[in-house]
This record gives sequence, C-alpha cells and structure tokens, in this order.
Amino acid sequence: MWTDYFARKYLFVTENLEQKEITVEAPETIWQFWDNPVGRTTPEIVKSSLKTVHKFKGNFDLKVLDKSTFGNYSDLPAYVLDKFNKGQIGYAHFSDLLRLNLLKNHGGIWLDATAYMTDFVPAYIVEEDFFVLLTDKLTQYPYSFMQNCFIRAKKGSFLCDAWYQMCIEYWKDETEISDYFQHQLMFKALISNQSKGKALFKLMPQISEDGIHQLEGDNLLKKFEASEWERIKKAFFFQKTTYKVPVAFDYSGTYFAELSKGRA
Repeated sequence: MWTDYFARKYLFVTENLEQKEITVEAPETIWQFWDNPVGRTTPEIVKSSLKTVHKFKGNFDLKVLDKSTFGNYSDLPAYVLDKFNKGQIGYAHFSDLLRLNLLKNHGGIWLDATAYMTDFVPAYIVEEDFFVLLTDKLTQYPYSFMQNCFIRAKKGSFLCDAWYQMCIEYWKDETEISDYFQHQLMFKALISNQSKGKALFKLMPQISEDGIHQLEGDNLLKKFEASEWERIKKAFFFQKTTYKVPVAFDYSGTYFAELSKGRA
C-alpha cells in the first residue's frame, strides 16, 4: 500500500533528474552517525563495532559524525533540521535522510554504528556505482524490500540522488512518519515505477541480506562458540548487532558479551 502511495505522491521529483557524472573522491569515506541522548553513554557493543570499522576501513577514510558535526558535511534542508530539533523526526529516520545526503554530496559508504565488521568491504561492492542488500528469508519484516544499514554509492549515483529527493520531499509537509520502513519503501517505489531507476537497479548485483543477520534476535544472546563464530564471520563482511537487550539478563559468555569486548 505505502509503496504505491509513495510512488504516486513523490516520484514526480525524479522526472527531470538526470544521471550525473560519476566521480570518486580520494580517499572515499565510510560515513557513520552516533549521538547519545542527554544522560546516556555509548554502549560497549557500539564502541566495539566502531572500532571494527576502523580496523577494516581499508583505503577509505572514516568519519563518525554526531549532532554537533554532521552539519560540516551535509546540507539537509532547514525544514528537515527544524523538524529533527523539534522531535518530529526521530533519530532513526533523521539518520535515514542524513546517510543519503552525505552520499549524494560526497559518495562513499554508509554503515550503521551497530554494524560489527569482520573483514574488508569486498572489491565487487566497492566497484559498484550503487549497492544495497535485499530482504530474504531471515528478514523480520520482508515487506521492507531492502536493507539500508549499508549503502554503497559513488558521487553522482542516480539511484542515490533520486531516492534522496523523494525522501526529503515527504518531509516538506509531513510531521510524522507513515511507516517505520518508509525509507526503504521509497526506494522500492523508485525502482519499481521509475524507468531510469528500474534499469539501474537491474544492473546492481542482487544479493540477500541473510548473511548479516546471523546474530539477529536471540542469536546475539546465545552462548559464544568459537567454531560457530568462525562460520558467522564468513557469512558476510559485517554483522548487524543491537544494544537494545533485556536489562535483567546474564550476558556473560554470550555473543553480546564477546563482541562488546571486541572479539576478533
């Protein structure tokens, strides 16, 4: 339902959008965002995850932005910033807009701060003008269509630019989200209904996101096993994690505990 609605309401902003020249900054940047609400500190598993990105960033620069620094690199519209500051756009959905703005302006890679890297970004992904993972068997909400925790976009990517334009157009008149996964559904609307978007999406490698979900849900709280961890590391070059775990729980000996300590 929402995909069709987003196509009808917001696809018009892409009609006159042309494919720009693809350029690559030297070095390119891996972009991340983490900002602690007042009174909170960064969870250990987030600290460890950020350290893994530094370890496996390869030839990329790494910039971990927060509320005080993202403005040095982005040019989000004033109405977006105003609604973010008023709390009408929450952190998660603000981050959705920020990642596309950064990639539109600079290119590079977006990676969520809770992504735990176990290897370098594969060359076949780095070489793509645009790349995202797609939902599959292990996706909790498969209607979301794609995964936005990792986005590879070179500067000038039509898919990135068009997706961004649709997303910010939404917030011109709205003060709340329509669906938690509207960022992903905007992308689905783009590549399902826009001719250039559809053609470019078909050129992108169609890869399942199942590999990054090996520690999702209860798996993160299971007892750590070294042999299983070796298998998990080979499933993909990073794993999605979370700091949102039950408070009254003994985490000792779990994957959550080991990754929080920086398990290699």
